[in-house]
Amino acid sequence: MVPGHEIVGRVARVGSAVTKFKEGDLAGVGCFVDSCRECRNCRASEEQFCERHPASTYNSTEMDEQTPTFGGYSSQIVVDENYTLKVPEGLPLAGVAPLLCAGITTYSPLREYNVREGQKVGVVGLGGLGHMAVKLARSMGAEVTVFSTSPSKEEDARKLDAHNFVVT
Repeated sequence: MVPGHEIVGRVARVGSAVTKFKEGDLAGVGCFVDSCRECRNCRASEEQFCERHPASTYNSTEMDEQTPTFGGYSSQIVVDENYTLKVPEGLPLAGVAPLLCAGITTYSPLREYNVREGQKVGVVGLGGLGHMAVKLARSMGAEVTVFSTSPSKEEDARKLDAHNFVVT
């Protein structure tokens, strides 16, 4: 097993009950591939906190709790269509994959707190998550300040269009 949870690829086969995808479609998979869909957390659209068994993309098991999941560096992966995203043709795939982890990890709280024009957002650290947070918060119209212990990151923060940079 080699970890990998930002998966973009072509659908090779679909099951008889699949309605969202057909063979050849471009699809993306994030950090989990299934859940029970019945527990309190699943019913609240928080499947990542499934009380029975959140089936992670790698180093986990499928819902049978026996079949291992090997991650995005596998030659193939089986994923329920409810945990798979359609990827539009023509997008640069190297740019799509990070959206499946760092992208959703930072988008979710920005969306949850309804970030919009005129608000201020602070981003602590400018790594993979910080990079995405700056870009997303800016696209929502927020004034973005990056906080970092590394003065050398200021140039990158400015290239990402952060308004302010603070060395902590």
